[in-house]
Amino acid sequence: MKLQTRLVAAFSLLLLVVVAVVGAVVVGSTRSVLVGSIDEDLAVIQAGIRDKFLNSTDLLEQVTLEVDPDRPAVKSPQALVIVDVQNRNISGQPSGFTDNPDPLPNIETFAALVAAGEISTISAEDGSLNYRAFAWATDTDEIGVWAVPLGEVDAAVDDLIKTFAITAILVAALGALGTWWAVRRELKPVDQMVETASAIAGGDLSKRVDVVHSSVELGRLGTALNDMLVQIEDAITEEQHAKARLTDFVADASHELRTPIAAVLGYSELYRQGALVESKDIDNAMRRIGTETSRMERLVSDLLLLARLDRVYAMEPASVNLTDVVGDAATNSEAIDPDHPITINSDGTVRVMGDEQRLTQVIANLLSNAREHTPNGTAVTISLREEEGRAIVDIVDDGPGLPEDGSERLFERFYRVDSSRSRETGGAGLGLAIVAAIVAAHDGTIEAGNLEGHGARVTVSLPTVPVNQLD
Repeated sequence: MKLQTRLVAAFSLLLLVVVAVVGAVVVGSTRSVLVGSIDEDLAVIQAGIRDKFLNSTDLLEQVTLEVDPDRPAVKSPQALVIVDVQNRNISGQPSGFTDNPDPLPNIETFAALVAAGEISTISAEDGSLNYRAFAWATDTDEIGVWAVPLGEVDAAVDDLIKTFAITAILVAALGALGTWWAVRRELKPVDQMVETASAIAGGDLSKRVDVVHSSVELGRLGTALNDMLVQIEDAITEEQHAKARLTDFVADASHELRTPIAAVLGYSELYRQGALVESKDIDNAMRRIGTETSRMERLVSDLLLLARLDRVYAMEPASVNLTDVVGDAATNSEAIDPDHPITINSDGTVRVMGDEQRLTQVIANLLSNAREHTPNGTAVTISLREEEGRAIVDIVDDGPGLPEDGSERLFERFYRVDSSRSRETGGAGLGLAIVAAIVAAHDGTIEAGNLEGHGARVTVSLPTVPVNQLD
């Protein structure tokens, strides 16, 4: 059974129970009031009879109605019955109309009625009617019974019960209709959530729930569900991208390793077959094997470093004087290649929290990249400043700049700006990827772009050391 049907049925049943309880209370109270009113009248009559009419014959003469066929029927509001000690009916005046009287009270109940000495309920002889009655003993050892029929009370109560029954049915029907409309309206977002979940299960990750009232519970649920779906879609998309990157990574790594391995195998096979006879040929083969082995060692080291950075990089943070790191890296770069002069502009000592060795590697790799991809004589300027709690390092050269179609992919693994460069002179394309990974591990950012006219700019942003952690 659907939730909507269960809610409608439960609410309708609740309405029926409420109306039934209210009806029972009202019906019971009404009957008690009506019977109580009759009892009050009977109590007055009972007291008067005991004081004035000890002779049953005198009383009977007072209440007996004469039947005149020429006149309209007269209604008697009470019944009066006189019996002897042997419960034989001596005389009586029935209640009701003279032309259609009510059945007399049941004589078998009179003795108990006298013994009770109070107003009680007794039945008619045929059981079709109930009376409220009292009895007394006369001075002639007879029993008199004064009884007021409850037919009108029972009829009024029956009408009231019928009214409540009809009311209960109407209230339940209207309640069911109203509940169905309200539940259908309020649970419509739930149906949409089910449809959305089914669509997502089918592979459509773009589906979202329409949130109309974000303040109500279902609206907040829809908002939370949409937030969760966005995170799921982002996670799945990222996983797909990661798988694609891993596939490319494995292919590129295999390709990079294949060249030096092939060279090592080639020279080894030449030596094994005796093709290398001259000493100079053997020396050249050993030199080439050593070179290719070194390339493989550097490549494997870079891959291992990237693998560690891909995981949670467990660096040992310390306060690092970034000004000294930049100065040392610039000095080393000019020593390696004096044809690329370096100028440093610094506002003073800038300190960051990080791994000094890795930060040195960042600056060194960026300067090495500038040397390799710009002609001799290209000037490099390093600007170091602190802005709003960040250390900003700008490395600018006045070389030809970056290709327009390559700057966005500059920090991808195995990506080369110039694909025509040989792997022997150009490297594996992992240097800038390592730089980006190290910067990210320091909660930093790195960007690259061209200057207007000519030249390229690489900007590194790192968080500075908090004031309370300064030496």
